[in-house]
Amino acid sequence: MPENKLSNKAYIILEEFLVTLKLEPGKTYSEKELMSLTGVSRTPLREALLKLSYESLINIIPRRGIEISDINMTNQLAILETRRVLDSLLISRATKYATAFEKEHIQEFKNHMQEAVDANDVEAFLRIDKEMDNLIFKTARNEFASKATSPLHVRSRRFWYYFKGIEDLERSANTHMKLIDAIIEGNENEALQISDKIINGLVDVVKKYINL
Repeated sequence: MPENKLSNKAYIILEEFLVTLKLEPGKTYSEKELMSLTGVSRTPLREALLKLSYESLINIIPRRGIEISDINMTNQLAILETRRVLDSLLISRATKYATAFEKEHIQEFKNHMQEAVDANDVEAFLRIDKEMDNLIFKTARNEFASKATSPLHVRSRRFWYYFKGIEDLERSANTHMKLIDAIIEGNENEALQISDKIINGLVDVVKKYINL
């Protein structure tokens, strides 16, 4: 397999491990450990790590290893504040510009999400959520906003998995399915309201823990 594909494979694996806490927040890992986890060699692994570092998901510490970004409540509020603006832009554009073919593809995610709920499979739901986000970003046709918001979604999914997860699976899936409906129907106001609702739910969790 070409190294660029191996690098992409390593990135996908590491991102999922970050979200599902298999790579623990605040913990430092060696390259050797991560090579074993991903099953790829040093060069493509390093390329994936550089991308994750650029996205502030990890911190590469020379001669020490790779430190996983911690879950910091103050930072999480800033992440959600920024995400709210970018998500609104992307969802607004996706609602306006999605083609019939793209809407059909977006619609398919409703069935996949329901299957994840029926199976009580949080990790499957998170993978589907990521794929849906990527399609919505592509449909919005603004690569700059898409690139900026993608790592914020990774940290948001990790935060949700840590603090909510299985107990919130059905409610979260239902909310996302309503967002899909609004985009397909071209209902921009409804889609933006649902987007805000998703962000507000995460903000409420942050505020709860800050005020403990």
